[in-house]
Amino acid sequence: MPRSEFNARRIAWVGGTALAVFLFWALLGGSTGAGVSFFYALPVGLGTWWWGRRAAAVLVLAAFALYLVGDAIHPVQYFWSGLVVRGIAFAAVGALTVAARERITVLEHSAEELDAIRAALTPSTLPQLHGIDAAAAFVPSELGLSGDFYLLTNGPDGSTVAIVGDVVGHGPAAARLATFIRARFAAFAANTADPAELLMLANGALIDRPGGADELVSAVCLRFRADEPTVSWAIAGHPPPLRLPHLEELQREGETFLLGARPELGVTNTETVLDGDDGVLIYTDGATDVRCGGAFLGLDGLSRLLSPLTSLPAAEMMTRAEQAILSWTDVPIRDDLCLVVLKPD
Repeated sequence: MPRSEFNARRIAWVGGTALAVFLFWALLGGSTGAGVSFFYALPVGLGTWWWGRRAAAVLVLAAFALYLVGDAIHPVQYFWSGLVVRGIAFAAVGALTVAARERITVLEHSAEELDAIRAALTPSTLPQLHGIDAAAAFVPSELGLSGDFYLLTNGPDGSTVAIVGDVVGHGPAAARLATFIRARFAAFAANTADPAELLMLANGALIDRPGGADELVSAVCLRFRADEPTVSWAIAGHPPPLRLPHLEELQREGETFLLGARPELGVTNTETVLDGDDGVLIYTDGATDVRCGGAFLGLDGLSRLLSPLTSLPAAEMMTRAEQAILSWTDVPIRDDLCLVVLKPD
């Protein structure tokens, strides 16, 4: 529908409603119909909802004018007190409608922003990776979005770089921080595929971020090549990856601290030898913290659910893994759920 026609219909609704109230009052006449004038709040509310603050002021004045005209036709007892009471009522309707309209607009913009953030943190399509069958599953928390993210990209040496992270905290602030740190990871991965170096660079970016005090992120970074038996990985306060098909937790070396915890991160790479067609599963704690009957799924429960799926192609495995976890839990998930799998293609 053309915008001009749409506005014309709205004007007709507002004007028609006001006219109907006026005619009804005129037909009733005298003090009997004086109370009908309160129904001028209807066109005031409609017009304010459609056109905002300025329309509210104009329509309140218009309602006053119609009330005065009605009084000229059928004088009303206690005119001035009635005028004040109606003025308060019309102004209240306009103010409440403006507040509701502005609040809904803010929520709509926030929802759009969060949708954009979610698309950036967990893209629906993955890049073409050299000799790697990769897929991801992501389910946002009941809060709408927290701070989980993943990045799959080709490293400068022809390897695949996989990064999974989780911001400490929930809500839009955590999601914005996740967007920041993921973007830094993507920029750094264009120049190096070394997992420990990537984590240390991201840690420096987080420490140097203006207003970034007490912002903490867990992350695991992994370098994977289908033509090499060794996978190199480093971790910063994150659950270690799992080896496929047996879902054994990879054993790390050295200390691990959250990104942002201190200026010198001091992480080191761990080299793990994979056999044949072994793959790797990376996850966030949202995948193990889902609950059923008050009990957490945990790593053992996650392994139990995923064990029948490890031989499937990556995309099918992730689809069915997501379904299995959501079918197991009996409550809405309170944290983002993120899984990433990599296998030789």
